[in-house]
Formats: sequence, C-alpha cells, structure tokens
Amino acid sequence: MRDVFVYESVMEKINITVIGAGVVGLAVAFELSQKYKDIFVLEKHYSFGRETSSRNSEVIHAGIYYQNRSLKAKLCVEGSRMLYEICAKNAIPHKRTGKIIVACAKEEVAGLEKIFSDAVACGAEGLRLVSLEEIKKTEPNVTALVGLHSANTGILDSHRLMDYFFQKAKGNCAEFAFSTEVREIEKINGGYKITVRDANSEEFSFVTNILINCAGLNSDLVAQMAGIDIDKFGYRLDYCKGQYFRVSSKKAGLINSMVYPVPKPQAGGLGIHATKDLAGGMRLGPDDLYLDSRELDYSVDIKRKALFCESAKVFMPFIEEEDLFPDTAGIRPKIKSQNNEFKDFLIREETDKGLPGFINLVGIESPGLTASPAIAKYVKNFIENTHK
Repeated sequence: MRDVFVYESVMEKINITVIGAGVVGLAVAFELSQKYKDIFVLEKHYSFGRETSSRNSEVIHAGIYYQNRSLKAKLCVEGSRMLYEICAKNAIPHKRTGKIIVACAKEEVAGLEKIFSDAVACGAEGLRLVSLEEIKKTEPNVTALVGLHSANTGILDSHRLMDYFFQKAKGNCAEFAFSTEVREIEKINGGYKITVRDANSEEFSFVTNILINCAGLNSDLVAQMAGIDIDKFGYRLDYCKGQYFRVSSKKAGLINSMVYPVPKPQAGGLGIHATKDLAGGMRLGPDDLYLDSRELDYSVDIKRKALFCESAKVFMPFIEEEDLFPDTAGIRPKIKSQNNEFKDFLIREETDKGLPGFINLVGIESPGLTASPAIAKYVKNFIENTHK
C-alpha cells in the first residue's frame, strides 16, 4: 500500500477498498481491477487466505444442496463452471473427481430424491440417481442402498487459486496492505473514512469512495462498525467449527471419488464425508460444532475420532479407529438462525440503510470457494449499476 496517506494535511481518497483477502476478497479485487483503477485490499493477517479459505475441503461443488433461486445455488453453479475454466487455462491443479451421496437406510431415500430434484431445479448439471449395482462399479468398497452421482464435483488447490487471483489483481495495479486491521469506519460526505492499524501498531486514516466488506469471520463486525444494527437486520454470525481426520495411506485408496452421506436435518454441515486430495490421500470431515465464543481455535479434538469412525463406517465399512489421525480444522461464518434453517449468502449494497457505496458480503461459508469468481462478478454488477 502507499507509504503515505496524507499529503499536505489533505487525506488521500481511494476509489475502491476491499476489506479481507480470503478467496472471495481476492476474486473481487481481481474482477474489479480489470475495469477499475485505484483499488486497495486490507488484510489483518500477514498474507492472504489465512482463515476459512485455506481451512476447508477444497471441493469444487456442483450446486446440489441449496434452495432454488438462492444466491448459494445461482453463484455455486455459475462459479463451478468458471473455476474449471480458470484452473484449466492457468495450470491450477484440480481434478473432476465426481462424488456420490449415499442413502444407507430406507428412511434416507426420500431425502436423497428430494436433494436430486431440488438440485436439478437449481441448475446443477451432471446429476443422476444410481443403484447399488452402479455404485459398486466405481466404488466397490462403499455400502449403500442407492446414491446420487455428481459428475461435476471436483477438487482443487485452493492456495494456487488464491495466488492466481492475487497475482492477477496485483498485475492490474491493485494494491495490498497485509498486517493491516480496520479499526473504525465513518460515513462522510462522498465516501467512507477508514482508520486502520498497521503491523507497527500505528493508526492512520484514509477516505474511500466504495467500501466492500469481504471480512469473512469478522464480516458482521465490519458491518456493525459502519453503523448497521447487525441483530436487527440479521447480520450477526455464529462460528461453526469443522474438524478433519486423515485416513491412513493403506486405506486411502479404497475409494476413488468423494463419498457423502445424506445430510441430516438441522445439521450445520453436510455430514462427515470422505474427500480425496490431489495427492490421492483421503480425509474425513468436517463435523459441525457451534462455538460459544469467537475464539479461533483450530485444534482437532482427538476424542472425536470414535464419532468420525462410526459416521464413516456406515458407508465405508473398512474404516477403523486406528486408521484415523487428526488433520486440521476450519471455522464457518454462519449467519445466526433459529433451528439452523437455511440461510443464504448475504450480499447487498447498503444504500437503503443510508450507506451508498458500501457492499456487504456476510455469511460466505460453503460454497464460497466454488462461488468466488461468480460472487466477484455479482459485486461488480452492484458497482456498475449504482455507481456509474
């Protein structure tokens, strides 16, 4: 970032400021930098993607689990197509592995069929219901009654994707300030006064015309900082922790794609599932534990091993507790809800709250990685339509 923000006592004014350099903030910076100049990205960590963006399954989702006409559905389906193209054109490691959601009990079959019909209505492609005989052709070691096969589900190297967005944005003259935390946001005539604290604990301020909140786990607090009542408008976040266990190499090769259970109602995630990584390894997870605080605890509770084994053994009977080893954990920023009902991405320009030029992205959990390039286009449309 520019070394000096104040010239002759006149505070410098920037065109567009993005708060947060996770995968969504990076994608937004790149997308906007192709058309607009004078873009700054503020990130409190020493580098990009240090939180949710680098602590997930790295799955390219097909758009299966979301409500019709929701942003999650629309942006996931669009983002998936865009990601495969981006990865193919720019040598970003990825693989279209495919995925099977398996119903292992009769009472799960109706739920699986509903997932299928809802996903088709949302525009997800490459889906078909498969019998046990068909499952066994590709996954002979998986047990199920029936399944839903998704040909378009895949895996990618999320760090390489983020580095691609970062390098492209920098190449278009977007500037990044790492180890720089936003402390205050004040609405003023013609924009927003932003006060930040840098790595030396020094504070300074500047003015921006447009402010884009991509702060992930702290996106609700950034919205609050700008003057929005986050409880009144439903912006407050819950933290939902997801832990992973790695499967021993001797068992990792016993599945060929990704295998998911039918999600249970009211769950905070998709259920403990098996994913393959680009090196051929296998992980189980994530689970879903709602946290009582906002502490970023990324430890993996070894006591959860038995639960992981029990959950996976339903559809992968070859798994034993001794095959599992603690791997990593991530935290999802979930919009607070009653009884964990479906909550969509919250992406909106806040003119109606007296904050023109302030764009909020709150609750960007899964499928945020998949949707990231489509989210960036969606944000650009706000700017094109309201700030010409």
